[in-house]
Amino acid sequence: MKLRVTLAALATASLCFGATAATFEAQRPYQIYLINGEKTANTITKDIHQVTLNEGKNQVAIGYTHDYSNRSEVRVLNGNPVIIELDNVPADAELTIDFKKPLNYQLARQFLREQDSRLTVVDKRTGQTVDAELSIIPMPAGLDTAGGIQAHLKENRQAFNGRTEAAVAAAKEKFGETVVDADAMEMLQHWWNAADADTRRAFQIWMIQQQ
Repeated sequence: MKLRVTLAALATASLCFGATAATFEAQRPYQIYLINGEKTANTITKDIHQVTLNEGKNQVAIGYTHDYSNRSEVRVLNGNPVIIELDNVPADAELTIDFKKPLNYQLARQFLREQDSRLTVVDKRTGQTVDAELSIIPMPAGLDTAGGIQAHLKENRQAFNGRTEAAVAAAKEKFGETVVDADAMEMLQHWWNAADADTRRAFQIWMIQQQ
């Protein structure tokens, strides 16, 4: 029963706090592939450079693409995706990435090997650097880059769990002091994502029977 109430509380709270005024911008040559585990509208012909954030915890996946081709050689650089973890985003934040743009192809190659140490996240309102954890993951195979990033994060238990402080606070207000075990929640999400459709249906039936 406690598990059922906890999941319902978090789901309800997530709906309540899904839209805020906070934003995140990744200027060219970066583009945004994922926001909190969900694909953006980014496509081969349309780059997404700004998204809305939740208040509190967020995860953004960005990627670097730039054409350094000249008359004699095709040189298109695609950097490995960067995963940005943000834990305490204010409701009115205007976040962006800050970096020194490489001047040429060779400098860009060096830059891409060190993205996690070259990039910082800044709040444009204050010009101050904000706390963020950056990591680089391998470029996924195939044309569906965002889908490949999603799969990698799930397989490596890095997928966004949606447990924002605002959502937890709303859940407690609505359902009382429900104990939320973050590790248990992450494990449940991992196995749910790994299960096939029949297994998920069987689990849903089992949950209903526990009520």
